[in-house]
Amino acid sequence: MKNTFINALCLAPLIFLSNIAYSQISTEQNAPLSVFIDCDDCDFNFVRQELTFIPFVRDPKLADVHILVTDSETGSGGNKYFLNFIGLNEFKDSNYEYTVFTKQSDSEDDIRKLLLKFIKIGILQYYSKTEWIEQINIGIKDAKDRAADNMVIDRWKKWVYRISSGGELQKEESQNEYSINTEASAEKITEEWKTSIEATYEINHENYYDDGEKITNQQDSKELSADFVKSINEKWSAGIFGSYSSRTYLNIENKYGTSAGLEYNIFPWKECNRRFFAIRYTAGTNYLDYIEETIYDKMFELLWYESLGVNIELIQPWGEFSVELKGSHYFHDFTKNKLTLESDLSIRMTKNLSIFCEIQSQLVHDQLYLPKGEASLEDVLLERRKLATTYEIGGQLGFRFTFGSIYNNVVNERF
Repeated sequence: MKNTFINALCLAPLIFLSNIAYSQISTEQNAPLSVFIDCDDCDFNFVRQELTFIPFVRDPKLADVHILVTDSETGSGGNKYFLNFIGLNEFKDSNYEYTVFTKQSDSEDDIRKLLLKFIKIGILQYYSKTEWIEQINIGIKDAKDRAADNMVIDRWKKWVYRISSGGELQKEESQNEYSINTEASAEKITEEWKTSIEATYEINHENYYDDGEKITNQQDSKELSADFVKSINEKWSAGIFGSYSSRTYLNIENKYGTSAGLEYNIFPWKECNRRFFAIRYTAGTNYLDYIEETIYDKMFELLWYESLGVNIELIQPWGEFSVELKGSHYFHDFTKNKLTLESDLSIRMTKNLSIFCEIQSQLVHDQLYLPKGEASLEDVLLERRKLATTYEIGGQLGFRFTFGSIYNNVVNERF
């Protein structure tokens, strides 16, 4: 009896420690990883329905895994998705990236199922490091491991063609209007070359009736562009560009342009889904044939110009930031110049609050196309021609605030 009592005393600490260890394991198993999905194109309801055992949170600061999904359009008209899995808390510095390609013909259901497949693959990387891996069933279907280029004969040689046309008609007692828009393009994108040819033709016609008087406003525009861009290496690119345009609003009957340019990306282009910092320089010439004589007594002229631009874009867990600054001037008169700034910023300030800001602005000193003479009241009200200005500016500023349950994974789409 004495020995039994002594043995019990000796075993008590071991039993106590084993209970603690079991409790910790049980706690880990009963506390699955929290996941935050940062994806505009993902069907979040579909993901939650398919992965019911995962608690999806709406605040990245409360997540163990942050899934950041971005995309770029491919040369075939589909998309290339970049799925970045960012480990947080105990998984800090455990990051993974996957790329997914979709075709132009893929349905929304095809895309969401493909994205879900890679979300499962990425999340599995983190579950494999926890006790929860023992409670997950994994099913893998076999597929033939062949490259698409070895299976398909592309009779189009990677060229993609698009044609679209449409119109709009509105009519009432005192006015009527119609518009017609036609677009066509041909594009071929490879790792070495990017070739793009685009054409648009647009007609906007409006009639107004006032005391028997008919006032007509017609705005026509035609544009044709051809771009040929060569990838020199992972940071340098070069291009040759040609264009034609005609816009009654800008007093331009015909405009023919040619230019060449160089582009340098501080980061390798393979990282463009998360960040790029591109510096672009172009120089070229424009021949302009005007509808009316300009304020500089010109009916046509040949102009040489150069431009320098910087484009920065960051897509990070804390938000997104993009800014493009571009300046240009004519060689015959450096005072005839333009400076353009476009920026877009979205920041998560706290777990509930985010702010966004968009700015578009221009300093304009190159309106050589302005027609001579004063604009009539009809021209101003109907916006039939561009008016003289030294600047243009616009923007948006706002915030988003959310609060409430962070673990509500129930999907109910009734009504």
